[in-house]
Amino acid sequence: MEILSLAGFTSFVRANPLGVVATAAPNGHPEAALVSFAVTPDGSLLFNAQLTTRKVANLRANPRTAVVIGCTGAISVQAEGAAVIESGAARREAGQVYLERFPGSRALDEDFALIRLVPDWLRSYDASVEPARVSEGVPTWT
Repeated sequence: MEILSLAGFTSFVRANPLGVVATAAPNGHPEAALVSFAVTPDGSLLFNAQLTTRKVANLRANPRTAVVIGCTGAISVQAEGAAVIESGAARREAGQVYLERFPGSRALDEDFALIRLVPDWLRSYDASVEPARVSEGVPTWT
């Protein structure tokens, strides 16, 4: 599977929705959290968080973030980019995508933020083969 292609990336995220998002605290220390990711047809990653969480405060101060998707198998994908806390019509639209993937989610509740990450760098690591296969670079669809 070619992770750097749009089809490969979206297929992988749909099959592996759990991942870790890492943000930087104001003091520069890393903070990480396990989240569920939905992916849009254009390759944007969506996740939600309560407005009072550290990750939301961190993203307001510094939108650069990194994620690792695929916590349970031999293949994982890393992505980096600038996160946007959605609002208005964009939030409602992204929220519908998220709710389709995770029915019952509170992504559109007023106490939650819906966050979009458009990857500007990807790395896949496939440990199912020997030697492990690594591929990284700028997504081909950007």
